[in-house]
Amino acid sequence: MGQMMNFKVEGEGTGMRLDAVAGKHTIAIDEPVSFGGKDSAIDPLSTFLSSLIACENVMAQLIAQEMKFDLQGISFNVEGSLDLAGLMGDLSVKPYFQQVTVKAVVETSEPQERIDELQKAVDLRCPVFRTIKDAGIPVENQWVKAAVVA
Repeated sequence: MGQMMNFKVEGEGTGMRLDAVAGKHTIAIDEPVSFGGKDSAIDPLSTFLSSLIACENVMAQLIAQEMKFDLQGISFNVEGSLDLAGLMGDLSVKPYFQQVTVKAVVETSEPQERIDELQKAVDLRCPVFRTIKDAGIPVENQWVKAAVVA
């Protein structure tokens, strides 16, 4: 077995807001006013989607080095959809994302075939992506080459 790494986050909730600490870093999570919060911070589900694209970014950087891939930059857009009825108590509706879509624009001199190769490697090794996909949630992941600005 490989080298194990443990992660620990502690948090304290006040109303809908949670203030969490991971090592020396803090993050605040809240709900919008329409959902009973004070909209003082990012909501939990957007935080989850942010974790997905942050993890994909880290993996893309690592794997690009391994592949000797010219990765000059990468930007992400992620969307998830879920039926609120599930988290509001309707047990006939799943309370998690029904679909997640990731769109990445890769700044590179590499052809689309190499971008596809990078994406495939990231999809296989990204812990957050794999957690979502292996849970059976449909994930659409589209990586394209950035337009060249002359």
